[in-house]
Amino acid sequence: MKFEGEHLLPGQLGHFFAILAFVASIVATVAYYNAVKVKEAALQDSWKRLARWAFVIQSAAVIAVFSCLCYILNNHYFEYKYAWRNTSRDLPVQYLLSSLWSDQEGSFLLWSIWNSVLGIILIRTSKKLEAPVMTVFSLAQVIMASMLLGIFILGYKVGSNPFMLLREAAENQAAPIFRQPDYLQHIHDGNGLNVTLQNYWMVIHPPILFLGFASMIIPFAFAFAALWTRDYTSWVKPVLPWALFAVMLLGIGIMMGAAWAYESLNFGGYWGWDPVENASLVPWLTMVAGLHTLLAYKHSGHALKSTVFFFFISYILILYSSFLTKSGILGDTSVHSFTDMGMSGQLLISMLVFTVPSITLLILRRKEIPSINKEESTYSREFWLFVGSLILLIAGIQITFTTSIPVWNKLLGLSGLKSLFKLDDLAPPSDVIFHFNKIQIWIAIVLGVLTAVVQFLKYKDTPKGMLTRKIWLPTALALLFTGLIAWKGTITYLNYGAGFLTAIYLMLFASIYAIVGNVTYIFTGLKGKMKNAGASVAHIGFGMVLLGVLISSSKMEVISIDKMKMLNDGFFRKESKQNPRENIMLPKDVQVQMGDYHVTYVGDSIAPGDPKTYYVMRYEQKDKATGAVKERFTLYPDAFVNKKENSLSSNPSSRHYLTRDIFTYVSAAPNKAEEAKADTTQYVSHEIKQGDSVFFSKGFIVLKGLNAKPQSKNYMAQPGDLAVGAELEVYTQTDDHFKLQPIYFIRDSSYQYSVEDTLAPLNLNVRFSKIMPAENKIELKVKEAAGFSDYVVMKALVFPYINVLWLGVIVTVIGTGMSIVQRTRKK
Repeated sequence: MKFEGEHLLPGQLGHFFAILAFVASIVATVAYYNAVKVKEAALQDSWKRLARWAFVIQSAAVIAVFSCLCYILNNHYFEYKYAWRNTSRDLPVQYLLSSLWSDQEGSFLLWSIWNSVLGIILIRTSKKLEAPVMTVFSLAQVIMASMLLGIFILGYKVGSNPFMLLREAAENQAAPIFRQPDYLQHIHDGNGLNVTLQNYWMVIHPPILFLGFASMIIPFAFAFAALWTRDYTSWVKPVLPWALFAVMLLGIGIMMGAAWAYESLNFGGYWGWDPVENASLVPWLTMVAGLHTLLAYKHSGHALKSTVFFFFISYILILYSSFLTKSGILGDTSVHSFTDMGMSGQLLISMLVFTVPSITLLILRRKEIPSINKEESTYSREFWLFVGSLILLIAGIQITFTTSIPVWNKLLGLSGLKSLFKLDDLAPPSDVIFHFNKIQIWIAIVLGVLTAVVQFLKYKDTPKGMLTRKIWLPTALALLFTGLIAWKGTITYLNYGAGFLTAIYLMLFASIYAIVGNVTYIFTGLKGKMKNAGASVAHIGFGMVLLGVLISSSKMEVISIDKMKMLNDGFFRKESKQNPRENIMLPKDVQVQMGDYHVTYVGDSIAPGDPKTYYVMRYEQKDKATGAVKERFTLYPDAFVNKKENSLSSNPSSRHYLTRDIFTYVSAAPNKAEEAKADTTQYVSHEIKQGDSVFFSKGFIVLKGLNAKPQSKNYMAQPGDLAVGAELEVYTQTDDHFKLQPIYFIRDSSYQYSVEDTLAPLNLNVRFSKIMPAENKIELKVKEAAGFSDYVVMKALVFPYINVLWLGVIVTVIGTGMSIVQRTRKK
């Protein structure tokens, strides 16, 4: 059957180039391998030329695959599953880039492009190490290219083809619509891009993150090449700038992800110890450890085995993080992992391809790797660099173990141990953040202190007494600044007891110590020579990151406190993990006090082509003495409302200041179509005089008096009106206090009217319906409505000094960049 309107050529070209990339990368791998194994110089050169051409061809093919996919997405060819699944006609142009890497195939393609770019640079720069290093690189490209094949080899499906037609997908082959030659006439639009990816951070974050992923293979490749060729020394100098580059790029990618979470996910902050976050963080920690042991070896001859181990394990952990993210195994524990596309086995094989040879080679060659038998002095810099690296490894082990709980459960089930010993699944921690923080805070304390002190030590040995003379000043300054902040800063974070508060104060000292110690070292140890101060600048940034994390988290204040207890414990779904007491209901047009602010929800809005609903939150800050408005601003948190599932995916909005952020997101909103049903609650009449009370379920109303000149936005006075307002005070069970003034008036001498006043937070409606002068009483009609449909539930937080964190990231990147330039010049 010939199908009408299909654009098959770009897909056919894309698939051809995917196969070409796979074949060319195999050729490059074999050729580079032979260039290492043969001894004759002429044959080596011949194999290298073939390998280079093959690698360049596969690089061009990868870029061609990317171009074909871009063309399909940009032209909205919805006959292709990838285009239909990830785009729509109304998707803004900038988010077409996000749709490229929104699925697994696109992320592998992006990774492969960066591998190609880095590989071509290495061909030109790695000199005599080119063949063994590029063998590893080319093998990585074989793995990446195989992920895009989507073909069956010996009955096993290899990869997933991004150019698969919608009608060819397994789930669609039985659908009657795809048996019609004109089926495209019925497909007018695509499924659209996941709303959490429709953010500018998702345009720039994935490319940087995957460049970080790709760069992590370079230290691995150099270390593997050294063991393979038994050239244990010449690789140390060229690998150092690349190790710094990998640390810098992956660190930037991780923190961009934190910024994305802060701007676009309702984590309630920038870091929630989400499994996908953790999976990227751990290899960064081990690469930082490897970088420091490499420096120790370079200056003292110690820790080369440790360096090789750290470089190996870092890239293996990158592959493991890819498995965790893309296998679907984290589907129940992470908010942004991929679903399983049937590639779990292939992902595991790719990890084993690099794990087994590297670890085996390390074990076999361990005795050949140069080492110094003499024990390091405890007063030497290399000793404490190694200690710091071990501490980073411990941090990575703790994070990895907990993050891998779904994997352990899967392994127990597959091995039969679960049924044999009647074991239950390991449960993830109920309080995830505290589970990690209670361990990692002590690791951060030790690392902060080491960052401050170790640089004052000399390699091999430090004369006794010299260290004390050098560190007394930064130590005294750090203690002074810590004391001042503790005194003026009033950190009273008692959520987890006095022991954790003690750890917070110790971390405060450690982070300040790291900053002060490195600033001091630049002027005393380096004599102010900034060209050599890259490491110290990076360490200053690290101390600032620790300080920013500490202050913004321990002094973070939730201002959306539900004092009136309008939300019961069952309001939120259990899996949302929201605390009802930290969320507040905002009825439309009702001003509610939250901390130093008065907040009014004034409505929501939608825009054509935008699936999100924007909620308008008007903030006012008033002077406590005069009551005058000091500041007004409006925040626009948004959410994708899924009416079918009665759920929403919310994105926060923040007001940024130099010293704090006001962070707001919508945690719940009503289904107005469901809740806007007719209210059947009846008014109850009460005859009362001044001073009498009327009780209702949440408190009582007191008549304070009558006002002969009432004013209300719902009452427009006309000449001849006789109007009276009932001045009412409302008191609740939670000691909240409100005022109401329903109005009764007579117009044209005969017509009687009642202007109702409402108290939306209490669902309270009050009417002034009659005056009884003989009894000196009035009649009030009171109704407690069952509910209201126009409201939102919101959470608002204040993050103090969070800019210290973001500035610390920038300083760390600058310092690492300075080190890369310095090391490259030396090379």
